[in-house]
Amino acid sequence: MLNLEIFSHKLLLDLLKKHPVTIKNFIWRAIQNASRQGITFLILVVSAKLLSSENFGIYSYTVAITYFFTLLADFGISRAVTKFVAQYNTESPSKVKLIYFNSALIILTLIIIFSSIFLLLAKVIVGENYHYVYYLTPVFIFLPLTSLFDGVYSGLKQFKKLSIISLIAGTITVGATYILISRFGIIGAFLSLNFYYITSFILFSSSFKLFSFKFDKKIISEVGKYSFIIGISAIGYFLYSRGITYILGQFNYFTEVGYYEIIDKIFVMLSFPFIIYGQIIAPGVTEKITLSKYDNVLSQFKKSLLIAFPLSIIITLFLWQLFPPLIKLFLVKYYTPNFIKMFNLLLVHLPLLLISGFIVQPFIIATGKAKYSLLTIPFGFMNIGLGILFIGYYGFMGVIYSTLITSITNKIITFYLIYNGLRKMR
Repeated sequence: MLNLEIFSHKLLLDLLKKHPVTIKNFIWRAIQNASRQGITFLILVVSAKLLSSENFGIYSYTVAITYFFTLLADFGISRAVTKFVAQYNTESPSKVKLIYFNSALIILTLIIIFSSIFLLLAKVIVGENYHYVYYLTPVFIFLPLTSLFDGVYSGLKQFKKLSIISLIAGTITVGATYILISRFGIIGAFLSLNFYYITSFILFSSSFKLFSFKFDKKIISEVGKYSFIIGISAIGYFLYSRGITYILGQFNYFTEVGYYEIIDKIFVMLSFPFIIYGQIIAPGVTEKITLSKYDNVLSQFKKSLLIAFPLSIIITLFLWQLFPPLIKLFLVKYYTPNFIKMFNLLLVHLPLLLISGFIVQPFIIATGKAKYSLLTIPFGFMNIGLGILFIGYYGFMGVIYSTLITSITNKIITFYLIYNGLRKMR
């Protein structure tokens, strides 16, 4: 344990000395993610505190399904845009102004298609609590469009501006969240999410200057084709990371849905420093690939793993010790044997989750190797199949077992493919 801490400390000091610009961008990106994801986490915690365990599970279940359909509306475009903005900014800067408008055309088309399907078939998809999804209609529209702004700013490395806007939106929303949930209960929780994404979109739109309302078929084709691969993989990722929520809800394990959502949100929050660093270096990796500096990219990948591995182990060990007492202190009604059992089992794959967050954006998407992420499709369906099978034998813990099996196997294979693919590019 001590050797891991010393090793990680030396690596971080070396990073601070050699890459001051990267660290500066990391800090601003961290502020942006803290405000953006922190507000969704705050809504989750306040909802868990003020709602009953069952209503909180219903809220989490409804939001998870809604996010799946917003994922379809985005379909990887916001992540692909980061790559193309960085690429165009290197090769042909005049094309950067065309990115948002043409990408937004694709997203708006997908929003109309998938939100219509979801709202019309809500009762079939969601079940008896389907009426709640109508309160989240604004999320269908403004979440994908806000994510698109995020992708453009990231590609331009304008992390400071991105952070300030997100921080303002988060601060404005904080004041409204407790009031809305206290007054309107579960509906107030849904309204809080709407308020945040609408506010974010308004702030981004009013400050964004790189608009050019010119239709460009080539950009739509390039972004659309590349994002299609990312979008397909994102669906697969959802199936084995969020499919558990859907299965539990379908079998009326709503209290256990709440357990899983709390644990998963903590894991997501812990992964942000890793994801942020990956997002920060991704435009630089794209530039190196564009300039055929393949050896540098492979070397950077190896160094990234050397940093991510010990840090992920240390974080997992600390969480194992600290999280249960914190739950007992702040959310005592969730401090149950079933919650602790679920938490301890899911900790097994946390290191791989953190490392994956570190390397996906720079070494899969930014290098043009998005096809590797398609592995999430077979593993996603495998998770759903095993989850349904196991829940009959092991109850709600069955879906935890299926998630661990598919998640760990998928990530190990993906890491190998990334390394082998970068090595062959040299």
